[in-house]
Amino acid sequence: MLKKSSTSTIIQLIILTGLLSLFFACGNSTSVVSKPPSLQEFKEKEGDSKTSDATDKYWAIPEQYKDVPIEQIKSQIEITDYMVMKGAATNAGTEDMDANRDRQTSGTHKSIAAGGAAVAKETPKNKADREALAVYTNKLISLEGVVNTIATQKTSPLDIQERIPGKYEVWFCADKNQKRKPCRYRAYLLYEGPEGKGDTLFTHDNVIRFWGVVLEEQIGILKLPNGLTFKRYPKVRVLDLEVIK
Repeated sequence: MLKKSSTSTIIQLIILTGLLSLFFACGNSTSVVSKPPSLQEFKEKEGDSKTSDATDKYWAIPEQYKDVPIEQIKSQIEITDYMVMKGAATNAGTEDMDANRDRQTSGTHKSIAAGGAAVAKETPKNKADREALAVYTNKLISLEGVVNTIATQKTSPLDIQERIPGKYEVWFCADKNQKRKPCRYRAYLLYEGPEGKGDTLFTHDNVIRFWGVVLEEQIGILKLPNGLTFKRYPKVRVLDLEVIK
């Protein structure tokens, strides 16, 4: 009788252990499935729509040039001389702007509209220059020059920003000999390159040539001895780039 009771107890313990194991296994499985995704996982799955859409649009290659072989692009270049672009490097300021104050100062940036849009109180000449530069939108361009520096000193950092890894916003100077400082003839380049280089992507001595497509105008500030002047320059999505020197 005692033997039967012991056997029964052992069997009950085995069954109980099995049930407990099954219970904890289900509990762990539920925990894994119901765990909320990390922010990075969510962005990868769903996409951070507002941010990614704006970024994609900003860096997008115009539709007609997507998947076109670069050699074909190079054979169809329309602009090889900065000076032929009417409206480039012209005044973009208005009557409301004080050239002796920084753009962040209240009232100095209200008349500037990005992308070549009309601005309040612009002069007839400014309007004509804006419309003239807009003619070059979507045209292929190739220029040779250097990367502009933030200031006029030879040791000043290069004017390059890498706000997104591998995506560089570069102020290019078409005067490769840098005969005039600050550089008057600039272009704003959107260039994709190796990640993590920042303003060391190029050196002060590098001469570069790029091939790309003009997107729209980019407003920049030209620092002169008598103050600041707002200028309009071409913005270019770079499709290929070579370091000449």
